[in-house]
Amino acid sequence: MNLEPVRAALLRRAHADAAAVRAGAAQARTRLLGDAGAEGERILREARGKGRADAARLARAEEARTRRAAHALVLAAQRDVYDELCRRVAGQLRSALDGRLGPALAARATAALGPDARVEPAPGGGFTARLGDRRVDCSVASLTRHAVESAGAVAELWR
Repeated sequence: MNLEPVRAALLRRAHADAAAVRAGAAQARTRLLGDAGAEGERILREARGKGRADAARLARAEEARTRRAAHALVLAAQRDVYDELCRRVAGQLRSALDGRLGPALAARATAALGPDARVEPAPGGGFTARLGDRRVDCSVASLTRHAVESAGAVAELWR
């Protein structure tokens, strides 16, 4: 019995099956590579969009920090100017207290509360007067604060 024709038929069939498997694998590979490429492009687009959104959010946050820092610098400069103005006004008041202003302030404090008021020197210069629970503050600190706060020109410094 000659099995050569059966063997040849089986071999042809095996070659045909192998060729079909190779063709199917090539198609699957092409499909998988196409799907992977499309998924990669989608992921890349999504990552770019997220990156742009994150960058915009970080830029807004940095801009806000910069504005706050600049505002803090302006406030610090204003505080320095205000403090210097207060020092100068207080210095002028202290100089004036050595002249006629000192006795005039003591007399004013007494007049505000009456002759029984107790007038005492205030720390830092000036006077305070007390009568019972009433008090008149003619200290350099109080007069300086009043002079600076009531000066309309100070508000113009901040504009």
